[in-house]
Amino acid sequence: MNYTVRSVGNKKIVWLQPFNRYLLLEMPAYEVIKGLMNGDNPGVICEELSGCYDLPLPEARRFVDEITRMMEQISALTMNIPGKPSTVSPGSAAADSYSIKRYKINGQIYAAEYESEPLENLIHPKFAYLECGQTSAADHTFQVFQKDGQLVLKINGELIGQWLPEQEHFLSGKFSMELVNRIYHKNETDWMGVFHASAISHQNKSILFLGDSGNGKSTTCAVLMAAGFNLLSDDFVPVDGLSGRVCPFPAALSVKKSALAPLLQLFPGLAQADEFSYPAMDKTVRYLPPALQSENTLAGYPCKALIFVKYEQNSGMNLEKLSKDIAFQKLVPDSWISPLEENAGRFLDWFLDLPCYRLTYSDNEKMVNGVQKIFNDEL
Repeated sequence: MNYTVRSVGNKKIVWLQPFNRYLLLEMPAYEVIKGLMNGDNPGVICEELSGCYDLPLPEARRFVDEITRMMEQISALTMNIPGKPSTVSPGSAAADSYSIKRYKINGQIYAAEYESEPLENLIHPKFAYLECGQTSAADHTFQVFQKDGQLVLKINGELIGQWLPEQEHFLSGKFSMELVNRIYHKNETDWMGVFHASAISHQNKSILFLGDSGNGKSTTCAVLMAAGFNLLSDDFVPVDGLSGRVCPFPAALSVKKSALAPLLQLFPGLAQADEFSYPAMDKTVRYLPPALQSENTLAGYPCKALIFVKYEQNSGMNLEKLSKDIAFQKLVPDSWISPLEENAGRFLDWFLDLPCYRLTYSDNEKMVNGVQKIFNDEL
């Protein structure tokens, strides 16, 4: 079984190629998994574990059995990953369109045909600021519609996939993935990963802001944008496989209802912005376009740091280094990492080379100053 290993402190990060799964392991568990992946006899693994770690043989057997069951569970989960496109019929056709929107991105025209208002509201609002009035032939045409109770995506007449109605966020994610591939003239295999994060750039470098939904990633980037930083992407951050550069993705920044009041002082236009509700994702948002459009940055920006952010009332500002093992456990679950072995290795090297921080704040000015210090190598 193919696997890739990197050390982080006294632990090991192991990527299991058949499952595209990352594990952060203490040494005894790593030794067991390494033996199992190499096809060693479980009895031999037990004896070696007992000798190396001074464990009674029955206890070593129980430990090896636990690890074996864990590997079996990983295998079973991999066979039933939610959100994979259903099998579709090549003859599926789009119904009449409710609307046709045309977006201009880096000189190309992307047409999007939406069958209904709910499907339009699922995707269009984040790209509405890119809408253009040109009527020339589109370079690419996306069709989003329903057929036989399924959500369907076609691009340039090719059927991409279909999902159950409750999986609308997978449709939205696939739309973004196919769009970014065409913007950068890449295939999905060319990306190291796509991160559920928000990204800003400054001084030709970038920083990713990560955290659980509702922690303030987008709000933090909005405050930084008002302070002169450039928004690269919100919620969908693609990173190039070869260079490890963070590439801009032209979606507007989503502002949740809870963050609206403080941001209205910085962006008064949000008061007139339309509001969109997404019950399946449990959020209501308005969209804030980037202050600058990154028309000439297809090469992307080197990443300066990963910041795990949380807005917390009356916390002032606390910015501290975060250990790699904790950062890794926070980063991977919400990320799409390429299943290719070379990209998995590049991802691990990219991550291990980056400083990681924990940022808790309520003071915007101090937060902005702290982020500026990271860009200036002052921390």
